[in-house]
Amino acid sequence: MNPIIGIAVKDIKTFFREKGTIFWTIAFPVLIMLLFTAIFGREIPFNANIGIVNKDETPITESIITGLNSTGFFTLKNFSEESEALKELNATNVRAVLTIPQDFTMDLYFQNASVSLVVDGSNPDVARLIRDGVKTFFTEYYKTFYNQTYNTTYTEPITMNVETSTFGQEIGYKENIVPGMLCYPLLFSSMVVSTGAIVYEREKGTLKKIRASPIRPINMLFGKTLAALFQTAISILIMVALAITLLAPKLNWNFTLLTPIMFLGSMSGIALGLIISCIGRSPQEASNAATTIAIVLQFFIGMYFPIEYLPTYMQQIGRIIPMTYAAQAIKDIMIRKATLTDIMLPITTLIISAIILYMIGVMLYKRWVEK
Repeated sequence: MNPIIGIAVKDIKTFFREKGTIFWTIAFPVLIMLLFTAIFGREIPFNANIGIVNKDETPITESIITGLNSTGFFTLKNFSEESEALKELNATNVRAVLTIPQDFTMDLYFQNASVSLVVDGSNPDVARLIRDGVKTFFTEYYKTFYNQTYNTTYTEPITMNVETSTFGQEIGYKENIVPGMLCYPLLFSSMVVSTGAIVYEREKGTLKKIRASPIRPINMLFGKTLAALFQTAISILIMVALAITLLAPKLNWNFTLLTPIMFLGSMSGIALGLIISCIGRSPQEASNAATTIAIVLQFFIGMYFPIEYLPTYMQQIGRIIPMTYAAQAIKDIMIRKATLTDIMLPITTLIISAIILYMIGVMLYKRWVEK
């Protein structure tokens, strides 16, 4: 037999003997296609939270609010004062604030009605979708209203006064992309590195030698953790240096706040990698599992687009993934100039998740070593 074919046949036979490797090889394309179908296969691309200040409070304005809610494109939150709604806009709890002024209904009959829309400009794509969505709704609403009221066709829309507001840096697309790029090491470097660090030691039989020596097995785990943190830190520093040099984004590089977020996000990734390495039965299976999980998770944590793009059930999954809070905190710091007080919730969530995940990893590691 040709030696090249012989080697290929041998590796193929090995592949089919490892059920875990077969599983992740099949799972990867299936999960990716299901994710793309769920995210981009919908007629309505996403649902945005919009703050609404209704100063007119008439049956017509109430019907407008009901109509906006029923589009499936917006979820409206009512506010009594515009200042309260703008605070929620600053905190990213809403993506825009729509104000219906007093006497709107009267102005509507006189064909000079207007509304004001303040859109969060920290994500240009989302801002554009919201502006277009609100404008389209009011255009169609006015056509229907005028036709029903005067029994004639009138195509001029209600005037919409739009203001794009960014609480922090004035940003473009590169400023919106860079914070998401910095999340890559939290998923790939930390998780994949820590997965390989343990499972390859088992494959090489290093643990047997360690158990016969004075060194405690748990010390090897802590050493591997420090090494994984070091490698992840190198990846982050290289990405930061290249982003500053090549893209020169106008961002708030507050390393005092970014460092603990990066550290906690890396620890969560390392802990997940440790759990995978203890479950995987071979280096190839563990590596495939870590890579597949990392690629899938990046769709849930808001690296590329806000999690509002996701279907509701996927948003709920995203909110239990620690890296989601790291990604949001990084964006808030770099784009919105968030302070320590502003990011206390994601920091607390990351601390708790890193501790819980690492403790699970340690327990699985101990059981694995004893076996």
